[in-house]
Amino acid sequence: MNVRTLVAAAPSGRTRPLLINEHDYSTAVIRQGVPIPWTDTTLAAGHFGQVRGLLDPDALWIDVRRLMATHLAARPELVEAMGARSRPGYALRTLVGDETLLASLLEVLGTVSSTTRRGLVLHTPSPAVWLSWAHQVAGSPIDAVDPDRADSASMYIAEWLGQLGALTVSLVLLDARESPCMAAEQLDGYTSIGNVVSHFDWSAALWSAQGIENSASDPGIGVVPEEFWTTGADVPEGQVLVTTIPGSAYPELVLDQLAKLG
Repeated sequence: MNVRTLVAAAPSGRTRPLLINEHDYSTAVIRQGVPIPWTDTTLAAGHFGQVRGLLDPDALWIDVRRLMATHLAARPELVEAMGARSRPGYALRTLVGDETLLASLLEVLGTVSSTTRRGLVLHTPSPAVWLSWAHQVAGSPIDAVDPDRADSASMYIAEWLGQLGALTVSLVLLDARESPCMAAEQLDGYTSIGNVVSHFDWSAALWSAQGIENSASDPGIGVVPEEFWTTGADVPEGQVLVTTIPGSAYPELVLDQLAKLG
């Protein structure tokens, strides 16, 4: 599955597929402030079933960093292993290479996708952001990431993505908006990730301060601003729409605004 498939036949029936980062909103409205149960297959499937019923996104938004942070909070031994070496990249490679975390992720996300009959948006940090975050978690922070280290990090991420082929992924969205890289990260610079995504016939995109960059062969992606859900804003161009609903948004207004995108 990929974004071209969504444009051809959006599961929601919308004219333009809508991909929603609803983490803060669904935590506030559905879970009443209780964190999303990323590590419990049954509870996670139930939560995302409610997300589909409430918002009907065309693919379910999976915040990979938050998912992994939940595992790390429960597994101090993995954090310790990540910090066993201080050399750049070791913490990230240890994290994405952990077999227990991978097995849990495959089980939970596979069940979420099959029970909701929706594909997944894997919202991941960009290589430079993920490298920096992993070192911060491990207690060996790095101030800046040079392009060579970002490229090396992309290879670890590509290897990790290569083990997710059983999942129904619509889009791998690399978030570079907080990038510590000394040069601007670009999607076409990460060929190892591009090769994996192409092999599985997924789509990939990179989100920077300038917007979302994706492959020329995929439909253009427009970002609906958060203000749309609170005070109103124009809807951008793009065959696919991506948006974040803030946790402070009023449910009645959210439903009214959803109807405008339908």
